[in-house]
Amino acid sequence: MSDTNTVRPPASFDELKERALEWGRRHGKARLGLAAAWDQVALKAMANARELELVEPVLVGDRGLIDGAASSAGVDISGWELVHVEGDVASARKAVELVRAGGVDFLMKGKVNTADVMRAALDKETGIRAGKLMSHIAIMWTPTFGRLLCMSDGGIVPSPTLEQKADIIRNAVDAMHKLGWELPKVAVVGALEKVNPALPHTVDAAELAKMNQRGEITGCIVDGPFGFDNAVSVVAAERKGVKSPIAGKADLVIFGDIDVGNVFFKAMNFMTDVAQTAGVLIGAKVPIVMPSRADDPDTKRNSIVVGTVIAHAQKERE
Repeated sequence: MSDTNTVRPPASFDELKERALEWGRRHGKARLGLAAAWDQVALKAMANARELELVEPVLVGDRGLIDGAASSAGVDISGWELVHVEGDVASARKAVELVRAGGVDFLMKGKVNTADVMRAALDKETGIRAGKLMSHIAIMWTPTFGRLLCMSDGGIVPSPTLEQKADIIRNAVDAMHKLGWELPKVAVVGALEKVNPALPHTVDAAELAKMNQRGEITGCIVDGPFGFDNAVSVVAAERKGVKSPIAGKADLVIFGDIDVGNVFFKAMNFMTDVAQTAGVLIGAKVPIVMPSRADDPDTKRNSIVVGTVIAHAQKERE
């Protein structure tokens, strides 16, 4: 049973937004901490999410810089909570501290490097690490595909080992349970849908499927290797003779390394005008929205929606 007490998975970002609003009506709006909050685009995304009644903003960083950025962005922050801290690294550490103290429910990266946010989150003494590994999950939707598709990892783990790939799956599946998938179908993809020792990713894919069968990876169905086409297209799977309960029906696609996942996600964002996307860092005690500087406002808003649903589900689990 999923943590959201629903059987049918969400089919669109609008459905996820409605789930976030329903959580908020029942439990109060999630408090979103923006680290190094003097980021104009992030402030606009935060204002949009607040206007939609998704979150209550908590701005962390230098008051003067934040006021200047908000003024330039045309965002009225007069009613927002602001925690003054000087410096981007210090802002990241303070935002993580607020999570530990219960002052915010999840985080978003502002004008601070991803590496500095990661260091603050992973600190053994003061961080918010929850499991063995932190990873990134991306979610996308297109009119042609007609449903949400998740992918991992395209942002954090450069060249994952077999066990790290297993942890990437575990992190993503845990997040998907919170988002509304009861038993995600996980396709481990590569260049071929057959095991070939010359392509180590295909060997790992077959082993990950066995780990799932042995109960070492739970809460989902894992199979592979797949080509991307026969993982998401029933027609492609039939044409290639790929037999699997996942073939053409994947909910989650696992890529062999960060290069493939990152390029695929950016291609979806920048090669089509109709794709809707989102991405969050998972594997910490709370989700962390880690937008790229190149992400458009819709992607940032969708990412906040995803983070909001995960954060609410996490609070209910506790």
